Amino acid sequence: MAVSSCVRAVVAHLDVVLAQEYNALDNADAYEQCAELACQAASVQVLQMLSRGEQQQQQQQLELVVALLERLAMLVRIPNLKSLETVLGAWTALLRANGATVPKKVHAMTTSSSMAPASSSSPSAATSLNVLPPGAVPALLEYCVSWLRAGGGLAGGMDPSGTQIAKEREQWEDAFETFEELKTQWIVDRAKVMEVIKLCANLDPQSASRKLLETVDGVLEWLKSVSPATTANGGGDSGDEGKACILEGVQSFTECVMLVLPIEEPQASSVVIEIEKLVAKALGMTAQSSQSDGGIRLGPQSLAQYAKILECFGRIGLVRPNLAPLLVKNLFDLLGTVSAEDVSAPPVRGKARVKRTQLARQKICSAMLNICATVPEV
Repeated sequence: MAVSSCVRAVVAHLDVVLAQEYNALDNADAYEQCAELACQAASVQVLQMLSRGEQQQQQQQLELVVALLERLAMLVRIPNLKSLETVLGAWTALLRANGATVPKKVHAMTTSSSMAPASSSSPSAATSLNVLPPGAVPALLEYCVSWLRAGGGLAGGMDPSGTQIAKEREQWEDAFETFEELKTQWIVDRAKVMEVIKLCANLDPQSASRKLLETVDGVLEWLKSVSPATTANGGGDSGDEGKACILEGVQSFTECVMLVLPIEEPQASSVVIEIEKLVAKALGMTAQSSQSDGGIRLGPQSLAQYAKILECFGRIGLVRPNLAPLLVKNLFDLLGTVSAEDVSAPPVRGKARVKRTQLARQKICSAMLNICATVPEV
């Protein structure tokens, strides 16, 4: 009874704080303290105590837990990197307590017997918790995609100016005295975001695959929409760093989901078909680009990130052997376009551009080698 009263008080306090518009300069401390309090209330130990209530109280306790976790999910949306670290730590524990795992050996993976949520069939489902609110996993995936997109390129010091994530990045910077502090905090947070994505993908592969298809297709369409403007401005590196930031966020999400999706399961065949179509679309767009036939325009930095996205899809070659050679061939063609950039670089920018193209070539070569390692038959 005392535990439930405390949790109700926390829920009421969360409502008060969440009703305020977040501002890094005004109420960041309040949100960070609120996040710590919410995580204490939503700890596995506390939720286990609530679940042991008498039969007539269980429904009320369940409603209380759902209310608390809904607000804990809302805290993931708040653009505060310090509170994010705390909240994602709590969600990692909760997802694991509800049966989610991250397989250590991806190729020998047996996450679940179907594309249904793993909690119904996974060996770890014997855990004592089964309290995730309806829609919790899709919501977490949505929030995590937003974080990775907004933080794209930050760890590498890239500038997102000119993109839709620039304003949000400025709000992050307001909470830190130096860029290095921001960068360090983001590297910690990004690792936690990616772990939550993997756990969500293991727990609910269907929701993860839908979000993957939506996210990658969305960025492909975005690249098509901005490429004509780039071409009209003379091509080159105009806006390329911003593109690279966006693509890095998408690449991080793609990597997490593709590592965990049970694509080798027969029940995943429909998802595999959709991924195959998406990969074919991505390959077609870069093939057109290399022929200057209305494809997307990518400079060295964005091309390096695009290659990493294609690399993430290399695992699809385990069930679609015809795709792996196409991925490698496409990457090899892209490698040729990067090599040509060194010759055309203006003298003033030549040295910096050569460095970027060298890095792009390294990432493309690495992508090809990793695909070949994943699918040895290539």
